[in-house]
Amino acid sequence: MISTVSKPTVINSVVVNPIVTNLANSTLKISPKYNFLIIGYGNDQRGDDAVGIQVAMTVANWQLPAVKSLVTHRLSPELAADMAQASHAIFVAALGKSCAQAVHIDPIDAGAPETGQMAAKTPTDTPAALLNLTQQVYGRHPQAWRLQIASDCFDWGSQLSSTAHQGCDRALRTIEQFFKTYRKPIDLKTP
Repeated sequence: MISTVSKPTVINSVVVNPIVTNLANSTLKISPKYNFLIIGYGNDQRGDDAVGIQVAMTVANWQLPAVKSLVTHRLSPELAADMAQASHAIFVAALGKSCAQAVHIDPIDAGAPETGQMAAKTPTDTPAALLNLTQQVYGRHPQAWRLQIASDCFDWGSQLSSTAHQGCDRALRTIEQFFKTYRKPIDLKTP
């Protein structure tokens, strides 16, 4: 049952619409609509910072059933609704340095604070913070990974470097392998 309280709720310093909060606290059960959510983020005007966006757009062009691909310039609380409907999520972004490996993939723990370069500047600007918010608002979150792509050039108006192109190719092969490994039937019917 949805209450008629109009006062917003604050969760992790984020103001959440009361309707969303009340739905999450009700008996409404959110079940996954798709197996995978790919979130590519970065700045498409700053060279290699666009690698996450490029990967997410390529995955979207595959038009696979039970896969949703999103492109965004930065992570925001609005992504929580899509995350609550996914079984698995992969966050794709530039690593910020060139290294021996073209891609780095790491599982994300919603409860663990991020440190170093990934430390939160705002309550939802890291993948772990978004997972935590999704859990608090919707009562569930997807199993998630951070896929970071080696990159060298972040100049305004530049194209992807050869390092970033190689990383994109490797990231797409990694995502394909995830689809094969974690694919399971999903009931797309409304409960």
